[in-house]
Amino acid sequence: MELGGRSNIHELDSLRPGLAGELQDIRNQHDLSLDTVCKPLKWQQSKLSRMENGQQCISDVDLGSLFVVYGVTGQERIHLLRMAERQDDPGYWETDSSMAEESRTLKRLERATTAILDVTTSLIPELAQTADYTRAVMESDGVPAECIAARVDARLARQSILSKANAPKLDLIVGETALRSPVGGRDVMVGQLHALLEIAQQRGIRLRIVPRKLAGEAGLHNPFSMIEFPRQKSVVCLPHATTRLFLEQYDMTESYRRRVVRLTKFVLESAPSMDLITDIIREFQSGTEHKR
Repeated sequence: MELGGRSNIHELDSLRPGLAGELQDIRNQHDLSLDTVCKPLKWQQSKLSRMENGQQCISDVDLGSLFVVYGVTGQERIHLLRMAERQDDPGYWETDSSMAEESRTLKRLERATTAILDVTTSLIPELAQTADYTRAVMESDGVPAECIAARVDARLARQSILSKANAPKLDLIVGETALRSPVGGRDVMVGQLHALLEIAQQRGIRLRIVPRKLAGEAGLHNPFSMIEFPRQKSVVCLPHATTRLFLEQYDMTESYRRRVVRLTKFVLESAPSMDLITDIIREFQSGTEHKR
């Protein structure tokens, strides 16, 4: 998608996590102006603008009115009503994503980001996962069998942002434990590690490994990602087993920036990181990885 196109402008305008961002995204997807939405509701445009910017709490009555204008029904309606219950939280918990789909908020943010820094501890970063590896992760997480194929497709679809014309910069900091954990078995891991090497050679992508013996001292305890935008606040995403927490308050995002600064003191730079992955691939292939 070319920068400056109408759809790209819409994406840049709907980055806010939570209900506000979802409603703005729905309006943009319908290609409706503020005036078009507000006129039949007899609202001032400033009212809807404040709602979409997170400056005004959205009442159940107002939300119902927007459902009518946007034609929101079924599961999407339930999803947004649940989001409305948490709109005052200091950080947005996404607790009701379908087991068959990726995080809606995360997909919106990734479409418009200019840079992502992804820190992972025990798993390969999602934007670098192969289909087989993702499938194994879903199975171990207890995703229902009938939902796994759709979820794998959704995860791979997210990775398309790395091949678009204005692809974001991607900085991956990965714990060595993630490289040595045989998720899906030896063959799946070998394929995944080869794919990780290929991704790390792409322009605009940097991969650095935190050695296992330094993980504790480095403070590599929990995974997180920092998502950057050209004209809006950064967002930190904290993944959990069945939820994601999105933080955009300055003091919170800055605390994660400080964590990154500390982590970078313990990482292997790109070349030695790729050498380590190559060594681990050989260990898997020779069957000696269990001795490490």
